[in-house]
Amino acid sequence: MYSMSGMAKMTPSPELTSQIADRYAEHIFYGSGASGMAMVVIDGNQRVFTGLGETRPGNHIRPQKDSLIRIASLSKLMTTEILVKLANAGTVRINDPLTKYAPKGARVPAWHGQNIRLINLATHSAGLPREMPGGKPHRPVFTWPVRSQRWVWLAHARLKYAPGSVVSYSNLGFDLLADALSHASGRPYPQLLQRLITRPLGMKDTTFTPSPDQCARLMIPEQNASPCDNTLAAIGSGGVYSTPDDMGRWMQQFLSTAGHPRSPLAGELQKMVFSRASLTRVSGMDVAGHADAIGMGWLHMAATDDTPALIEKTGGGGGFMTYIAMSPQHNIGVFIVVARSSASHFAPMSDGVNQLIAELVRNHR
Repeated sequence: MYSMSGMAKMTPSPELTSQIADRYAEHIFYGSGASGMAMVVIDGNQRVFTGLGETRPGNHIRPQKDSLIRIASLSKLMTTEILVKLANAGTVRINDPLTKYAPKGARVPAWHGQNIRLINLATHSAGLPREMPGGKPHRPVFTWPVRSQRWVWLAHARLKYAPGSVVSYSNLGFDLLADALSHASGRPYPQLLQRLITRPLGMKDTTFTPSPDQCARLMIPEQNASPCDNTLAAIGSGGVYSTPDDMGRWMQQFLSTAGHPRSPLAGELQKMVFSRASLTRVSGMDVAGHADAIGMGWLHMAATDDTPALIEKTGGGGGFMTYIAMSPQHNIGVFIVVARSSASHFAPMSDGVNQLIAELVRNHR
């Protein structure tokens, strides 16, 4: 017979990752007001996929691992990965001035002789606006401005502050960074993405130019859907199409599991460049929570009483909301995409993912 004291000392068995993921997925799906949702969870050697809702309104088909999605601003994380890989190959240096890779005859503004450097573009600290001014309202996302338009605009632009002193979210800066990387390598940017990221990882559906077959698999949000067109205008900032399966393959490189060791570059890709305290101002970085440090696309959120320290990035556009967050030291990561409805809100999605990661960490203690 067991004594009550003996029973009190027994440690409950850990839950399956799938049980925890499914529980949180339902909570996130209904809380976010999604019309469709897909989530990939990696927890050590376990990988869980969950699809809820519909791939398009009224079809009653749940999102699948190969459903095409827009990852929106998570594209920036691939841009900085290409930057790091080209720097390691000696093709560029992270502190090179943007002028070195500008089109012939182009002008790049400076702040009292202080140049915009590639690292400034990669950390939203170049002094550029969030978007290039102009353009038609209500246009499809990720199709404007094209490369020539942004460089013409840049020739007459003035920086808002000294590069490296303020972090303020800039899609424009990341598209200029992708232009620079393409110029430095002598390759079209989509070829760089394929050669350095998607082909080595087997990401067969990650592209800027979806085929008819891929467009047929594109999730159609209930609200703010954009046509399935090429998004080469937004190569560095948000134009990437992908699938939950491909994003799971990409996320895996930051986590160490059986048969999939953590990439030797993972720490360099996710290192923080600026502490918040070192900056004059931080703007547009706190969508998923208070960012205490800014890296190359990635943000760092310090541990709280309820959650571990997290590395994260948010995205949105064309009717999609996306989020990736991970606790690399625990080999836990989550990617989620939500197709918006008129009732959608970002916070229930990001908060739910952060709480899910915290629960998974506690589950293994």
